[in-house]
Amino acid sequence: MSNLPKKWFSNPRPLPLNAEGKVDFSLDKKISEEEISDFDPSSAERFMGRMFDEIKMPDGGRIIRLYRWDENDPDLPLMIENHNIFRLGLNNEIVWRVKRKEDGYVNWESRNKHAKEDNPNCEGYSDPFLSMGSQFFERHPLPYKGPFHPKFEIVAFDTYKSGRLLGAATNWWGYDIDPETGVATCTGEQRK
Repeated sequence: MSNLPKKWFSNPRPLPLNAEGKVDFSLDKKISEEEISDFDPSSAERFMGRMFDEIKMPDGGRIIRLYRWDENDPDLPLMIENHNIFRLGLNNEIVWRVKRKEDGYVNWESRNKHAKEDNPNCEGYSDPFLSMGSQFFERHPLPYKGPFHPKFEIVAFDTYKSGRLLGAATNWWGYDIDPETGVATCTGEQRK
């Protein structure tokens, strides 16, 4: 796939990082106009939508979830907003953009129709991923039967290997993402 568009790197406000390199919003500060001119616009920390979540891959790449920093950031195009998780290679090239698999859960045709009825100027229904896991996981089946028993035990891992998944959620649904393919399968778990 292609490299990320340069215009996505337009927000000059970097994420506040602590001494260990982790995001710490208590360190956030407004940036002066002089500081803005010193920023390298090709830095990945300057995504217009902003990296809100990131998880490293063994090949040196990473999976990120883009999200608006605040109301002052421009809206992402609706297609990007609804598919706002990317796997990036070592040089920030796009390996995949998330593909949603929601058979039986989300009727996009109906949702887009209702969104446009409510606001004729909108592009369609907005349902971005609002969170993404910080660890990979495996689902291990449990022997319990019945509606009130868990069907799986979820085992978390800090590192990726084939077969492990990554969790994500929109405002309404939970998803399992396959880090190899970028397919996000709706689990049917409601997030209200």
